[in-house]
Amino acid sequence: MELREVAIFTDDVLTTTKFYERVVGEPEVAEESMALFDVEGVEVLVHETYDPVPGDLPCEDHYTFAVADVDEAFARLSETNLSVHREPADYDWGRSAYLRHPDGRIVEITSA
Repeated sequence: MELREVAIFTDDVLTTTKFYERVVGEPEVAEESMALFDVEGVEVLVHETYDPVPGDLPCEDHYTFAVADVDEAFARLSETNLSVHREPADYDWGRSAYLRHPDGRIVEITSA
């Protein structure tokens, strides 16, 4: 398992992007609604906040860990009574699942 991404949702992408430019350097991608930084192989994604509708992915800050087998990791983690936010599914970037840890933050697990 490795840390793959830190996703930061904000109402002010420009200001947040400028902050991270000072912290980690220039983004690889910078658009009006998002910016993407590479920090030694870990993506820091700054994304515009949106109002999710049922079925949307979570619009919340979260961490993403890459695993060899999302379904196996999901089954193992689900046995520990972690709250499931979204079961494994296929997306443009690969297979992912979303869990909540005890204080309510989201953790994504995705295919390596």
